[in-house]
Amino acid sequence: MRCPIHPRPAPALRPGRHAPGPGARARMPERCVATAGLFLGLAFAQPGLADDGRLASGDRDAVAEVSASSAANEVAAWVRETADNQGLPFLIIDKVGAQVLAFDREGQLLGAAPVLLGLARGDISPPGIGDRPLSAIRPEERITPAGRFMASIGENLGGKGILWIDYDAALSLHPVITTRAADRRLQRLATAAADDNRISYGCVNVPVNFYDEIVQAAFNGTVGVVYILPESRSLAEVFFLAPPGVARSLPGEGGPPLD
Repeated sequence: MRCPIHPRPAPALRPGRHAPGPGARARMPERCVATAGLFLGLAFAQPGLADDGRLASGDRDAVAEVSASSAANEVAAWVRETADNQGLPFLIIDKVGAQVLAFDREGQLLGAAPVLLGLARGDISPPGIGDRPLSAIRPEERITPAGRFMASIGENLGGKGILWIDYDAALSLHPVITTRAADRRLQRLATAAADDNRISYGCVNVPVNFYDEIVQAAFNGTVGVVYILPESRSLAEVFFLAPPGVARSLPGEGGPPLD
């Protein structure tokens, strides 16, 4: 298992993969494309992240210095235009850029941070990945899957707080794990390059302060939506073309996430 589970969430809060909400149609509205730059234009006007990769929600000057990829901008504008988040807080995880963006219920940017991701590149988790011990997961199977997920706060077996993204696949977002010094996870988060941020078994690692001050605060007492951007498939295939209101399961999916 990528993340030891405790306790199991109630069925109504069970995290997992879902298709875009009822307001999101089969194609991205033309107005959404046109407003993508306007939506995040101020927030992403300047390049660069804070040195510790954490931007507190009240630090508007720091938020104004965040940069994001065109793909992240496009999805953020689409979410706001279609209300796909259904009035819930949401995260956009950009695997190519190794970055997470956090938004409140109204789609206002709360902050951004670098992330560590699954070692292997790809958009679909191997079948049954969440039921396997770490020792049984091969390097090429250590994938952070793409998709739209309903997420909620929970705990691992050690009682540590995590954001469950897909419970059955054991996929979560949590504060960076530093127990294996050889992984150099803090150093990987601190570099400007995204190529060295592939190290986990599939789970998403974020800076501790970002998790405590932004993720935990935004998702406290509520479910939310996590959009993990694809790296080998198109945004349209993963998000914009998904039928509304129907849980989407892709070939090769299943099982829980890693570390």
